[in-house]
Amino acid sequence: MAYLVLARKWRPQVFEDLVGQPHIIKILKNAISQKKVSHAYVFSGPRGVGKTTTARILAKSLNCVEGPTPSPCGRCDFCTGIAEGSSMDVIEIDGASNNSVDDIRDIRERVRYAPSVLGKYKVYIIDEAHMLTESAFNALLKTIEEPPPHTIFVLATTAYRKIPATVLSRCQHLAFRRIPRDVIMERLKYICNIEGISISEDALNLIARAADGSMRDSLTILDQVSSFAEEITATDVAQLLGLSDSALVSGLAGAIFEGDQHRILSLVSEASEKGFDLRTLYKDLMVFLRDMLVLKTYERSGMEIDRTVFELSQEEIEHMLRLSPKISEEELTLMVNELIRSEYDIRNATFPRIALEVNLIRLSLLKEFSSVRELLEKLKGLKPAEISSRNLEKKTDIEEKTLKDPESKKSDREFSVEDFLRFIDERDHILASKLMHAQIEMNGDVIYIKFNGGHAFLASMLSEEEDTLKRVFEDYLGGPVRIKIGASESSGGVSLNNFKKEVLSRPEVREIIELFDGSVIDVRKNKT
Repeated sequence: MAYLVLARKWRPQVFEDLVGQPHIIKILKNAISQKKVSHAYVFSGPRGVGKTTTARILAKSLNCVEGPTPSPCGRCDFCTGIAEGSSMDVIEIDGASNNSVDDIRDIRERVRYAPSVLGKYKVYIIDEAHMLTESAFNALLKTIEEPPPHTIFVLATTAYRKIPATVLSRCQHLAFRRIPRDVIMERLKYICNIEGISISEDALNLIARAADGSMRDSLTILDQVSSFAEEITATDVAQLLGLSDSALVSGLAGAIFEGDQHRILSLVSEASEKGFDLRTLYKDLMVFLRDMLVLKTYERSGMEIDRTVFELSQEEIEHMLRLSPKISEEELTLMVNELIRSEYDIRNATFPRIALEVNLIRLSLLKEFSSVRELLEKLKGLKPAEISSRNLEKKTDIEEKTLKDPESKKSDREFSVEDFLRFIDERDHILASKLMHAQIEMNGDVIYIKFNGGHAFLASMLSEEEDTLKRVFEDYLGGPVRIKIGASESSGGVSLNNFKKEVLSRPEVREIIELFDGSVIDVRKNKT
């Protein structure tokens, strides 16, 4: 006998063998038990999750010699005929190649005839039903709404939105789901034990991940790797399928977080030399950063990790926990968004390696713009970040030194802007970075802080921190002061808004924005 592939050999024959679809099993078994089977169903969902298989099991349950029963015997002529595809009462139609009006007319003629055995059913399974033409659907409409009592239609599709609403409204719609990775792994482990296939846990995890929720795809991959090696390891699976291992993906993520462009180029080169699919590597990195963002969300909330939210091995979780302190949730969100935006370019690039290197280096540069993110948070009304414990210690040391040595205060109230900025930078770097853009002058016990041009928006932000700023000045000068914060909306006689509009209207500026798919956050005049 010719070799039978695992996907066909282990195709479920009863509802109990169908994994990952408990809601579908419950609905159909109850409908059969209560004699409430619908005249038409739409089975929708991703590839390889059991749509056509479930339709065949439904046909068995209805036509079994002991039925209708939710548990067909699998031994009678009707059950074996349906399993072998030779039953005259179960007609499977490929919607992609039988999608014309004439094909549907043929179905309409055949539904008039009764099944081969009195009291049983004729089941029409139309696979890839969304491929039918609009005219074909219209021709099927009346038949699918009021078929003969002994006829049942099952429309299986991976794109139910392409099926007209007039057809969907006449059918019961059952949505199949992607099968979770751990469920696929358990099923593969069971099959490997029966088939005598020696495979490691990590290899099974890689196969389940590559299957992307499809049981059929996982069995096809298992069939392939079982011919590749007798003792199947994760390395064998990664090498055969061109998958990127978790160490390489986490190494790339770490290099991006640290802004290490040389290491990024080195790892991409290593992946290319080992024959990894760079497009798959890009996708794996996107999923890794997404999972890491979810993990940090759980860390912040203090909740226990829900394994149903993402499917990770223990090794992948350890990699993420090690990298977690190097990146914030906001930066991760920005990085994932950039990867999503560039995914189309990577997928269709003539030179994917160059496209990948450029995109990853661009991601590594995002760390340099963290101060811009902090300014935007201030504009949204968020509270200033708390001073780090290290800076608090410095502040305490300075205060203690001032108390112990009164002469250390600036009794003559001398004021140097450069000296003051160095003083405040040791206590609050973010506050110092804002004051660097201001004109600071002292007149008596009044400190005037003024922002001009594009930095005028910082005035309102500093007004919210006026008490903190006042304490810093008093610590520096050794006495009470008053603070006046102001801003000018003009820049060289031209209003900021008009100046920005004038700059953005220039053709060369518009061309640069379109070339880099960017946006303008601020416009400043060159002081030179």
